[in-house]
Amino acid sequence: MMPAARSDQYHRVKNRMFFSGLFLDFAFLMIFFFAGWSLTVRNWTFVISSNFWIANGLYVFLFSSLLYLLHLPLNFFLGYIWEHKFQLSNQNFFQWWTDDLKQSALGLVMVVVLVEVVYFFLRHFPSGWWICAWIFWVFMAVIMAKITPNVIIPIFYKYVPINNASLKDRIFDMFKKCKVFLQDVYMIDMSQKTKKANAFVCGIGRTRRVVLGDTLVNQYTVDEIEAVVAHELGHYVHRDIFKLLIVNGIVIFVGFYLIALFLNYSVGAFHLRGIDDIAFLPMITVAFVVFSLATAIPLNAFSRYLEKQADLFCLTMTQKPADFISLMKKLGEMNLAKENPSLMEKLFFYDHPPLKERIAVGEKFKVTK
Repeated sequence: MMPAARSDQYHRVKNRMFFSGLFLDFAFLMIFFFAGWSLTVRNWTFVISSNFWIANGLYVFLFSSLLYLLHLPLNFFLGYIWEHKFQLSNQNFFQWWTDDLKQSALGLVMVVVLVEVVYFFLRHFPSGWWICAWIFWVFMAVIMAKITPNVIIPIFYKYVPINNASLKDRIFDMFKKCKVFLQDVYMIDMSQKTKKANAFVCGIGRTRRVVLGDTLVNQYTVDEIEAVVAHELGHYVHRDIFKLLIVNGIVIFVGFYLIALFLNYSVGAFHLRGIDDIAFLPMITVAFVVFSLATAIPLNAFSRYLEKQADLFCLTMTQKPADFISLMKKLGEMNLAKENPSLMEKLFFYDHPPLKERIAVGEKFKVTK
């Protein structure tokens, strides 16, 4: 099969599975609520414990576990079978499932914390809960960015030393030139899980670090790796993390406000105990999913704009368009990126410019020094 055909097939099925997952979510959530199952689970948890917070936490655990089981066949197909079919995964089933359980457990902890805090606001500040919830969301976003390097990444990957001193020096020189603090450069053992390559900058303030996948370090030239890091550095120079936080913060603010209106209407319409009735959580989830779909296109467009600016920053800083183009082509081949997706695919699924557009930026760039 030709590379373009392989990529098309790989992404076509993944996109179909995405919409299949959405359909499953909507069907399950609507049935779970309107069939009375949510009320039954809520009543059962309050029989186990009369404590509002313990009962709510137990409800969230059971509700999330059902969603996990619902998605497990799709996750297994996409994350294990499909990745192996295209020779992209290096994991056996036990390794894959261990990572899946880790990810789900981490997500469950975050969901329980979020729900408990939001329902605290619903219970004690019924008129302004959505503003409090929004402030907490911003706080959590900052905390997650802060702890990702030292807490989240080690759950899934092992940091290993980089022996290429020249590469580290060039990366530190780039950050120093742009006056951006960098704690260190690290490598993670991506090859234990996948044949794909990746690199990123994570952390804020004193925890900021460059993280390179060993698949990238071992199979790409120093100039190509420099281009990857320069792109990521561009996000910090342009303050894109702050811009995304502001834009997403505005979107979430509107989302919480609309949920508040929805809740106020639903108390009477669905005979809830109050706006803090945990039994209505499935319908709140439906509302958030619908809102996320409605905002996906403009948010993706804004992200693609920032990514294009970071590509231009990379080219301006390195003055090596040939290495940038080589990098894009190798990443595209290695990660089975689709070179020229349809307009609808681009709008809904791409928060980065498609490969063809990124290569065109490199081809049009004029070296100035």
